[in-house]
Amino acid sequence: REASSTMEESEIKDVLLALVEPNRKRATDIISIDVKGWRFPSGDIESNNNEQYQQPVCFWTGVTCDPIDGSITGLNLGNGFYVEKLLGIASSRGNDSEGEERHHHNRMLQQHDHEIILRKKRYNEFSSKTTNVRRTDDVNATSLSFPSSLGKLLSLRFINLSSNQLWGPIPKSVLQLPNLEIFDVSSNYLAGGFPHFESDALRVLDISKNRFNGPLDKDLFGHPNIGPNTAPYLLSLVKFDLSHNSFNGTIPLDGTSGYYNPDIKHEESLQNLQYFDLGYNLFSGTICNNIGNFEKLQGLFLEHNRLVGTIPKSIFRGSGVGAHPLPLVQLFLEQNSLSGTLNEGLATLPNLRELYVDGNKLTGTVQDLCNSELNNIFLNNTQASRGCDGICCPVNSASREGVAPCTPCPEDGGYHRYMGQHDNSCQKGLSEVEILDLFFQQTHGDEWIDSAFFWEKRATACQRKGVECNAEGQVIKIILPSLGLRGPLPAEIGLLSNLRVLDLSHNQLTGFLPSDLRFAPLEHLDIRGSRMQGVVPPLLCIKEGVNRNGVGPPGISFDLLYACENIVCPRGTYSGIGRASLPENEGEDGIQCQPCYDGQAAFYIGRDHCTDISIAGYQIRRDDIRRGLMKSLPVVLAAILLATFFRMQRRRKSNVNATSTENDNNGVNVNNDVSRITLPSQQWASSPVDEDESSDDDWTAAYSEAEDEQPMVQLARVR
Repeated sequence: REASSTMEESEIKDVLLALVEPNRKRATDIISIDVKGWRFPSGDIESNNNEQYQQPVCFWTGVTCDPIDGSITGLNLGNGFYVEKLLGIASSRGNDSEGEERHHHNRMLQQHDHEIILRKKRYNEFSSKTTNVRRTDDVNATSLSFPSSLGKLLSLRFINLSSNQLWGPIPKSVLQLPNLEIFDVSSNYLAGGFPHFESDALRVLDISKNRFNGPLDKDLFGHPNIGPNTAPYLLSLVKFDLSHNSFNGTIPLDGTSGYYNPDIKHEESLQNLQYFDLGYNLFSGTICNNIGNFEKLQGLFLEHNRLVGTIPKSIFRGSGVGAHPLPLVQLFLEQNSLSGTLNEGLATLPNLRELYVDGNKLTGTVQDLCNSELNNIFLNNTQASRGCDGICCPVNSASREGVAPCTPCPEDGGYHRYMGQHDNSCQKGLSEVEILDLFFQQTHGDEWIDSAFFWEKRATACQRKGVECNAEGQVIKIILPSLGLRGPLPAEIGLLSNLRVLDLSHNQLTGFLPSDLRFAPLEHLDIRGSRMQGVVPPLLCIKEGVNRNGVGPPGISFDLLYACENIVCPRGTYSGIGRASLPENEGEDGIQCQPCYDGQAAFYIGRDHCTDISIAGYQIRRDDIRRGLMKSLPVVLAAILLATFFRMQRRRKSNVNATSTENDNNGVNVNNDVSRITLPSQQWASSPVDEDESSDDDWTAAYSEAEDEQPMVQLARVR
């Protein structure tokens, strides 16, 4: 591809001046006097604009050129410089010290490849700086679209347009820049799906604090189709920052890519990655064990998402043959729904300086991590950082930030059962009546279909229709199917210490299945036909007794005995009861969740029906069949015409009687192979990652919600 070094100086200036096109119609020069270049030529020979325009483009402020061939290699217009200095627009970025720090570090990346400083600062959630972390919806009316003309400067290696009120998607011409190494458009209002770059030299990708949304492609990181030809930047990437957007779905790391080396059981993609930030998004699912593949990773930031499951041991063990602990300096996992305990192996991370796990659903203690002076940067208190509270407040305590200082709370029946809970003060435990009132409120009880189920606030639990109690007056069953319940299922239901049956089937419940249900002695859980998303919390998958999970005949596979499918069918599958069911007797088949490609199954867990068409045991989407028939129609018509032509030829040459001729005219034979539909077998699981046989990583941490391969309809060729 032609590089910008072959462009004429005037052509390059035209490209750059397209960025400041609004200035052309202004009567006065609004560009700061200390800014060189960036002016349109004027009819006045002695005009300052002409003098500035005549400046060599490499001398223009914010422009960097190659010292050998003079081609443009960088545009450093970030931190509000573009809108403030070049367009004279007041920036809405405020006093963003983090942005200043990022701006400085990216300049270091540009100038000194061997001095990469990548750190993240955790702000107090109640400080004034929080407003700079989460963008508001107030947008200046002068916001600009991303300058697509930059795509003409093919030699660009560095673009910084952070904090410039940019709107809309990133132009395709910019995504196709072949030599791009650093791309920072943080703190704007850019939108769209994840942008795919074509440069094989990309080292810094920072699109944080924007309005990007949607799921990440399942094959973004770990998939056999990913390799040097489809995602070349995976070998060069150092910083990957998608934080403070609205990305959702699962983190696509559960698989092997085209870079995987089976001989040494090693994933070679992202081996230069040092900074991986997906914080402040809407990601769900689990943290995959594959995170241990990033051998140079110094900062892992997954805070403020909807992640469930345990913290994978691969973080402190690594993955593959000869694995070693990751060189993590910062590990931010706060404000998710992670469960289990804080593994003592985290204490073996040799470089760890900051660890945040508060605001999750972790139990146990942090004893092995005490006296390590972690989190002193955030706490600004050496004494506190030497204690356990500096990492996470213990159970039965309260803290505004989930870390020191912590306030001890009395035993409250489980309300403060998790470490690092965020509460300004100790809260009183909820009674069963209060839990049911909360449930009624959050599921919009006043809109339930049958008014007979209307629950009076503070009414005795056992007097409510759909609720059953034992002889002691304790709630043991909640049965409310097909009543139009909507909204999320409150986690506090798990505090009902005697609840054995929870039937909320065929309602409009949304959100995620709370892991708190593992604390209730459930024997039957039914949420089929709802609109719940995500995955089954892994610790609920290994809870014995619920839906006969863990209870089966002798000889049954352990993978079937304890399985998330026994709780509810995962996305992309279905069964008549919305879950799998273990056989009661040896030799029986039981019920399994089957693949389903319809739109409902693709988004929701617990589907109990499938609108696809079943042919010979295969599920095929109706849309695919329609598309297949439409594609085959021209082939069929061509075959009919061809057959008719040859038949007419035979008639002319043949000398048969009229009766035979009449019989021949009754129909046209078409080769059945013409419209045959080939149905490939379905592949639902992503390629597994080979692990060291001696590894005893928690299998629950590897469970993740994977997008499944879409079915294909192939048409046989006419021979």
